[in-house]
Amino acid sequence: MRKLLSYKYEHSELINSLLNTIADKDTSVDEYRSSFYSIGKELGMIIKNLLPHTYNESTLLACASEDADWLASGFMRGLGDPMLPLAVFWGVRERLSNGVDVTSIVRTYKEELQSKCENLIIIKSIISSSCVVKTQLMRLISEFAPKYIYIIAPVMYKDAEFNLCMDFPNEISSKFRFVTFAIDDVINENKEIIPGIGGMVYPRLGLGSESEKNSYIPEIVKERMA
Repeated sequence: MRKLLSYKYEHSELINSLLNTIADKDTSVDEYRSSFYSIGKELGMIIKNLLPHTYNESTLLACASEDADWLASGFMRGLGDPMLPLAVFWGVRERLSNGVDVTSIVRTYKEELQSKCENLIIIKSIISSSCVVKTQLMRLISEFAPKYIYIIAPVMYKDAEFNLCMDFPNEISSKFRFVTFAIDDVINENKEIIPGIGGMVYPRLGLGSESEKNSYIPEIVKERMA
């Protein structure tokens, strides 16, 4: 069952429509991409009201490679800062024999900050087992020691926030600020969240399998490297 979270936000009907479009397995690749861009934009507008006005030089946005061109790009548009410093991670996810999911980072693109990192923002299409976010956090926290950590996604599994907090000591987890539009509490035998985002995100974005999506260089990375 899905629980929709209200932010007393004037775009609630649009957000619900976008969530339904993303969850629909019949949504086309183009519409799926567009919906993620749009819902990222909505998340950006919410976070804009939570950050100080002087956030620009002290804020880093991090995401997985498959989320960069649509969800993260839309987020930056909603935030009003298309050149926000960015870190992009390519990862390989593996399920151990005990059923625990782990992620290894195989490639990184990371921009430098002009000042000490005050705000670390991690955005992801869906947060379920939290293993991807945990891996990114461990890499970034050791380097930047941010004051605030925003963990945001259109959809989260009901246990994701608790599990992620339990993976870190209190001096780290106390910095977490979670923002999502929907909490889902149903998971199937394949550990797919229902309705979630309508399946595995990279094939639905037209990026192919995990190995194929790891060969994809997001357009936003190409543009910034040019």
